[in-house]
Amino acid sequence: MRMAKKERRFPIASLYKHIKRRYFWEYLDPGTLLNYYRYSSLLITTIFYLVGPPAAPIYLKLGVSVCLLLEAYVFIGIYSRVEDGTRKLLILIETVGLASILILTGGMDSPFLWYAVNPILLSATLLPFYFCWSMVAVFLTSASFLHRFNIHGMEGSSPLLWPDRAHMVLIFVLITLAAQLFNVLIKKLSRQADVMEEQVKHIKSLYEAIEVFSHHSNPKEIVSLFASYSRALTGALKVIVWIEAHPGTGATGGNFYAVRGPRDVLAEEDWYPYITELFENRLDGQEIYTRHFPAEISGVAGTLVTVKVKSRSNMYGLLSAFFEDTGKDLKGEKQTLSFLADLCAVALEKLYLESLAEEYLLVDEKDRIAGEIHDKVTQNLFGLVYGLDLLIKKNELEEPVCEQVRLLQKTAQASIKDLRSTIYTMSTLKNRSEPFVDEIKRYLQDLGKLNNVQVHFEYSGNFRSLNSVTRKSLTRIVREATGNAIRHGYCSSISVSLEEDGGALKLAVSDNGCGFDQPSVQERYRGGLGLLNMKELARNMGGSLNIESVPGQGTTILCQVPPAQTHHNSARGERVV
Repeated sequence: MRMAKKERRFPIASLYKHIKRRYFWEYLDPGTLLNYYRYSSLLITTIFYLVGPPAAPIYLKLGVSVCLLLEAYVFIGIYSRVEDGTRKLLILIETVGLASILILTGGMDSPFLWYAVNPILLSATLLPFYFCWSMVAVFLTSASFLHRFNIHGMEGSSPLLWPDRAHMVLIFVLITLAAQLFNVLIKKLSRQADVMEEQVKHIKSLYEAIEVFSHHSNPKEIVSLFASYSRALTGALKVIVWIEAHPGTGATGGNFYAVRGPRDVLAEEDWYPYITELFENRLDGQEIYTRHFPAEISGVAGTLVTVKVKSRSNMYGLLSAFFEDTGKDLKGEKQTLSFLADLCAVALEKLYLESLAEEYLLVDEKDRIAGEIHDKVTQNLFGLVYGLDLLIKKNELEEPVCEQVRLLQKTAQASIKDLRSTIYTMSTLKNRSEPFVDEIKRYLQDLGKLNNVQVHFEYSGNFRSLNSVTRKSLTRIVREATGNAIRHGYCSSISVSLEEDGGALKLAVSDNGCGFDQPSVQERYRGGLGLLNMKELARNMGGSLNIESVPGQGTTILCQVPPAQTHHNSARGERVV
């Protein structure tokens, strides 16, 4: 602060320091340039005044020059410390004072006439445009009036501004106009520089965000960081990032979201239903959604802008930002949000592709290990079994020894069987079974044997890509339905059908039991009936469950799940802290 003040008070010394630099004008602002111009113009006009007309004593000329130097020094110091209102008064006083100096220095013919341009330039640069024109009129009028009282003026010199001194008026007008145009240009360039500086900051922040995202493998951490960066980059009051727990991204459980912003602005109970609805309809063609929230709902009147977070192949979720209503067009904010949404999709897509690559590498490695075991270990064990068999057939060994050899042979054969089972479980080339279907089949077979019930199981389709929630829910529905058919329906036959067609699932469990009356059963076992549990399981999968039962005619339970839900999680969100 002291250095800055010192440079303002002694601009000549400061100018000398700047000149020593190669590009010293890069360090100057318009106010400092005006100070340098003031001292430079004072120096030039003083030289002309000392060596030229009017004819006056040298001591008088020196005294006037020193007084003007002190005046410049005092007014420069005062201008830097006052507000615009006081600055206007000071400029008016200085303008009239410089017009009065003309009485001693030659009137309208004085060289210091052009030094009076300095306060006019100052008003054109720092004050409203009309004020500088007022100062031009004040100075020219005062100079013209005081010209008749000058002491050392030229004889016969006319004090009239028009038409005798029209050229001087024209020069003042052109100088003032040029100063104003220069001021407009400087302000425009300053605004552009500020915009460029903000853009550079945004680019740096985005680069930093990309670097941060690229070093995280947990999607919930990425979403949490992304919400913070989005709020900082967009200047929004609140940011909401809602992401689907997409298979392959490493996220488990339901969908999750992160919120950044004050709690009293657009509370969760206000935006949650709206975002949930948009998320459930995320596959429609619209890319940007906007909704206005009044102040009585959100605390602050504003607009919630929502864009999709998606790549070319996957739809991951939504990015929402709440902006306060200021009458400003949100076009730039929407573009920034779209870019940030694309950036988030790229980060999640990277996780997804990395998980696929790891999965394929793991599958290839398992196939390689299974091939090595099959081609080497099992072949060696088979050779051992064959050699032991030849040894037994020679009849050269005693019976106790033969029994021990047969025991070794059985052990080797059991090892071969275990290895083959491991190979077929590990290798995708040899294992073409469905573990999910096999589990249900084994359960139904054991259930039928234990309860002396005939169980028929049929299935069709591909069940390899089902998510864990769907697998567990279907298994529990099958167990609950078949258990109820035996315990409560006293059936002798159960039929289970499981179909997969284009991602859609259809599960049907029918029995020939005694059936039941649904309203009476639900009234009697309110809250504890297994039927309610099965309906809740179906709802968690995003599907539906229907029960058809007639007393004495058996029961049929039908569960249907649409394609959009069999490979993804439900729309219920989990907040990320």
